[in-house]
Amino acid sequence: MTATPGNPVIAVKNLVKHFAMRRSWSQRAAVSVRAVDGISFEIAAGSTLALVGESGCGKSTTAKLILQLERPDSGQVLLDGEPITKPTPRLRQHIQMVFQDPYASLTPHFKIRSILREPLAIHRVCRRREMRDRVAAALDDVGLTAEVMPRYPHELSGGQRQRVGIARALAVKPRLIVCDEPVSALDVSIRSQIINLLLDLQESQGLAYLFISHDLDLVAHISDVVAVMYLGKIVEQAPTEVFFAGPKHPYSQALLASSPVPDPHRRVQFAPLRGEIASPTDLPSGCRFRTRCPLAIDKCADTEPPLRTVGADHLSACHRADELNQ
Repeated sequence: MTATPGNPVIAVKNLVKHFAMRRSWSQRAAVSVRAVDGISFEIAAGSTLALVGESGCGKSTTAKLILQLERPDSGQVLLDGEPITKPTPRLRQHIQMVFQDPYASLTPHFKIRSILREPLAIHRVCRRREMRDRVAAALDDVGLTAEVMPRYPHELSGGQRQRVGIARALAVKPRLIVCDEPVSALDVSIRSQIINLLLDLQESQGLAYLFISHDLDLVAHISDVVAVMYLGKIVEQAPTEVFFAGPKHPYSQALLASSPVPDPHRRVQFAPLRGEIASPTDLPSGCRFRTRCPLAIDKCADTEPPLRTVGADHLSACHRADELNQ
């Protein structure tokens, strides 16, 4: 499968996923959790889109829908311009994942060589006699030597285990790698090494990344585009430099204001949030952020704001976006 000129590696179009649930054991009426509620974005080869937002906003569900671990209710996911409708072996080869926990994601009773040989065998990437060399090459790509091949995951450090996880993803020559909080479980001293490794691999192999994270400083360093999710919707999307220079949604501003900075006196001052996040089973009318928004007006309760253009490649779902950062 090869990309055609002008097509992104991955394109998500109006993706929707609702989960039915019961209110309690005594009530038969079901309600729906609108985990992903009509989102769209694209990721080009050699670029990174960062998906950010509070826990429960739908980031990981979006990743599962792209990987076909969950089936969407509606909408499309296109890989190199071709619709993805089921979890085919070809999809599994071209979209790989790097998980949050570098220990739980590796089979503990497999040696490292077996962990890396398995995807090669499943996808028939090479002949059996070539597997050792391919495994050694994958380890070399992530800064490890062949000496780790006979070891078990528990014999490696956290950083080494995550490098093995990255090597496993790279072994089958994917087009897109989904990185779901790939460094949050690592020591601070190791995080920069893994992030720089991901950037180097992207540059050398033209990989596309979907990067899910809560760390906005990390997002500023690694991403090309930032998409902010809130209760299943993308409320703002912009090139990274444009986003951090001036967010055009009150929720994005609040996220930036809450991000730790070395000097608290240099923190950008935005209006604080109020109240609690709405229940995903009982969303507010109109704008689903309005119950916490310091800028909410009557229109926000009546009409849901569309994700509209507010600048060059800058999208915001706020009725008052044009008034922000003026």
